Amino acid sequence: TGRTKPSVTDSEPPPEKTEPVGSGMGSPPEPERPRKGLFRKNRGGRPESVKMETAPAGLAGTYRAAASGEAAAVVKKLDRILETFVGNISRDSDLARFSRGKAVVMSFTLKDTGQVFYMSFQDGNVDAGLGASPAEANVMLKMNAEILDGLFTGRLSGPRMAITGKLSFSGDTSKAMTFQRIQKDITRLYSAAREEAGDPGDLSALGKEKAGAGTPGAAAPRAPSSVLAEAPQIRMAGTGDVRDEILKVANELYSRGIITPTGGNVSARCDDNRDEIWITPSQVFKGNLRADMMVRIDLKGQMVGESEYSASSERKLHSAIYAARPEAGSVIHSHAPQATLLGLTGTPFLPISTEAAFIGDIPVVPFMMPGSDGLSEAVARAIGTGAAVILQNHGIVVAGSSVRRAADLTDIIEVTAEKIMRCRSLGVDPPVLPEDVVAALREMGDLMA
Repeated sequence: TGRTKPSVTDSEPPPEKTEPVGSGMGSPPEPERPRKGLFRKNRGGRPESVKMETAPAGLAGTYRAAASGEAAAVVKKLDRILETFVGNISRDSDLARFSRGKAVVMSFTLKDTGQVFYMSFQDGNVDAGLGASPAEANVMLKMNAEILDGLFTGRLSGPRMAITGKLSFSGDTSKAMTFQRIQKDITRLYSAAREEAGDPGDLSALGKEKAGAGTPGAAAPRAPSSVLAEAPQIRMAGTGDVRDEILKVANELYSRGIITPTGGNVSARCDDNRDEIWITPSQVFKGNLRADMMVRIDLKGQMVGESEYSASSERKLHSAIYAARPEAGSVIHSHAPQATLLGLTGTPFLPISTEAAFIGDIPVVPFMMPGSDGLSEAVARAIGTGAAVILQNHGIVVAGSSVRRAADLTDIIEVTAEKIMRCRSLGVDPPVLPEDVVAALREMGDLMA
């Protein structure tokens, strides 16, 4: 989520104020629970035993192989806590009532140990287990074990951990807010599991040992939150593919303030497979991007292969456009300030220059929660065969035949928007090009986009 990252998504609303969480342990878990199984609560409210999934062998196996005896003991104790905890989740009657009418699947990954678990709340069904969720997760959270322990015991604030880069989020923001609403229940059930299994020991040492051993997930250098937009000075060697172009354009847009330190995302189809996409990572300070940080996803927004980073929280917006537009080679979502002002003030994009006429009309999509399926679907419909969409309160989205073309179109829209807004501020309606000229230029623009 040691990289600097935004609060929740690439365009997050301010975190909601939450009530202080108490430290009460609640009722102890039911005794005599089998240790090698998990429990899934069915609609009748009775638990049924299901086979426990194991965490992926990759990160967890690498870590356990390198861990010292003391660290391995801590991980083993944490395994026991998490196994008890997911059982508590599955049996809890309060969460069963809460889950009615919900469709939320949360996936949790501990970056320093590789442990994975999930919680699922599906219209009265509560399911939790170790390993990957059987159903597609719509909320993905990554953090170190020490942070998870602090969040689940109520000692740490989720929004604060996200702001400081210690918690990584991707997925549907509206569904992620579910965690805030069940925070007290999570604390109650996790604390009970912790009391039963015992104190896990020094969880902070896990990340330190992993970093020292050179295993995956060592923290990248953090940038101060006060850093102003400027092109980064140090870069690793390029990847030799379209990721280098994504990085180049991201740096350009960031240096101009069109992409902000934590807002905006750039993607492009993979050179070796047009049904897969490279996209900028979520919650990484844009001034520290590297080409090798890009995350590979498919046309459904699912990650392809393993990565230390999470794909942009707006990945489904990008993938929806690619799925609808086979000719699109790149998509850029930016927080371009002047173009955003068009949406905020209800000012139309006008063909005041030949460049602007190439682009044509730009539809406006009303505000929807960032990262949501609804936003992705609305944007894909609105952009149609056009070049761009304005997201009211949230910037613009541009599709182009290449990364360079998408960046150029973004620049044209922002420069044109600034001219339009300045004319309006001076009380002047800017003159537009003749209709026949605009029609001819738009036809050319469709061919060039």
